[in-house]
Formats: sequence, C-alpha cells, structure tokens
Amino acid sequence: MKAAAIDIGTNSCRLLIGEKIFEQSFDILARRLEITRLGEGVDQNRKLKETAVDRVVQALKKYKAIIEEYQVKKTRVIGTSALRDVDNSDLLNSKLKELGFELEIISGKKEAELNYLGAVSNLDADFLLIDIGGGSTEFIWPEHDQIKFESLDLGCVRMTEKFVASPEAELEVETRNKISKYVEEILAAKLNLKQEFKVKGVGGTITTLAAVKLALEDYDSSKIENLKIEKLELEKIISDLSEVNLEQRQKVQGLQPKRADIIIAGLIILKIILDYIGSKELYVSDHDLLYGLLKEELAVQDN
Repeated sequence: MKAAAIDIGTNSCRLLIGEKIFEQSFDILARRLEITRLGEGVDQNRKLKETAVDRVVQALKKYKAIIEEYQVKKTRVIGTSALRDVDNSDLLNSKLKELGFELEIISGKKEAELNYLGAVSNLDADFLLIDIGGGSTEFIWPEHDQIKFESLDLGCVRMTEKFVASPEAELEVETRNKISKYVEEILAAKLNLKQEFKVKGVGGTITTLAAVKLALEDYDSSKIENLKIEKLELEKIISDLSEVNLEQRQKVQGLQPKRADIIIAGLIILKIILDYIGSKELYVSDHDLLYGLLKEELAVQDN
C-alpha cells in the first residue's frame, strides 16, 4: 500500500511518498522540498499573493508527476499557518482542484498532533517536541498523563517580515534583540511549562541547523536523525550567520540559498525557547507532521 503526503507550509512545499511494509512500519520511497514562500506578506496583509500561489502550483505540478510515477492512489494535501491566517485561501484551493488535489487546511492543534504522531516512536518520556515553521511554532509535551499541544504565531518568515528591514544585509544586534524580546514576551504570556524536558526539534529551521552544523553538501536524513546540538553551538551559528550578508550566507554549506534570508530569525526563536525552558541542548529529527500524515494514511501503528 502506497500513499503520498503534501505539506503546503508558509515557507516551503514538501512531498513525502511512503509504502507500508508491516503494521508498525513503512518505507520512504521519495521526498521532495521546494521553497515556495506562500506566506509572503501574509502577516501584514492577511491575503495570499497570486505570485506566491503560482510558485506553489508549479511545485505541485512536479509533485503530481512524481506521484503518478510511483502509481500512488492515495494523496493528502494539508495547509498550515499561512493558509490559516488568510481570507482568500480559495485562490489556492481552486487551482489545486484543477490538478486533482483537495486542500485540507489544518488547525495549529492538528499540526501539533501530526508532529507528535510522526515523532512519537523516538521520543523520551520527558520530551518537549518543537516545530519552528515559517508562520508558527508548535509545542507538544506530556503533562499529567496527557499530551498537551500549543501553537504560537512565531515563525521564521513571520519574524523576518516583522523585524528585518534589509534581509540582504548583515543582521544587526539591535534587530536580533528585538526578535528575542518579542519571542520572550509571547512565550511568557502563552506557554506555561512546569517541568524539565528533553527537547526534540523538527521542521525546516531545525533540520537546516543540523545540516549547517554538519556542513552537509546534500541533505541526508540518516545523518541528522537524533543529532545532538548544544545551545552554545546554536548561538555561534546565529552569530556567524548574522555577521555576513545574504550573498555570503547563501554559500554556507548545509544552508539552502532560498532559506538564507529567514534562517536567523528561526534560529533566534529556537534559542529563546531553549532559554525559556532552561535547556542547554536539543536533538534533531525529520519525523515531523508530514511523517505523521503518512502514518495516518497508511494506518501505521506504533508499538
């Protein structure tokens, strides 16, 4: 049994195709990612831009050809933060229908639940799972024998558009401090965590951090899975990336050039989260909501 999952995010559009092997497992047949920046201007205008929608449509045309090549009969397409925030999502939905796709805009809570489903098989008992996306950050953690979910409007695209006047230039300390202060205030007001956690991070910001740490020429899931990153390493990478301009940043090994303008804001969000919970390290995984979505489609059960 094969299935495909597509995540239309604020910053990127991703495809994952899997085939069920046993009740508890499936193989990944294909994965693709395109930076489509659907959330461009959404934080200010609450509307999708036609040019941004066109970028997503072009990516989905490629994905449709791959899905057909693998003879996949079952595909789910989800939209996250950017599509939750706008009042003209039909602009995208109508074009997806022409391609034979049905768009499902999921809530922040559902996004967090899918992240948990994707990562649950390799989480410790005292985990905090975080996913820093383009428009929002999801938090998942255990409390009193329950799994708690929280979604906050903190994302690398959202913070960049809000605070970074010149993405082409070096990122000044003053701007970094403004982003940090804003994130601190949101966390203090909306996130109530009462215990110590072992932090696991998923999503593009955090997997990119891992790829930069390892200086990966090509993304390799097996090399980043469960990779440990110290907060001191994170702080150094933030500093190093901030002290060069966009053109220089785009040449950093492990960093996709199209992510170079927004990565620092995402890493600052991560750093402030670690400060907030008093953690000096995190572990990385790419078993995120897309992986969870495939699990749902293939009805794979964890042991």
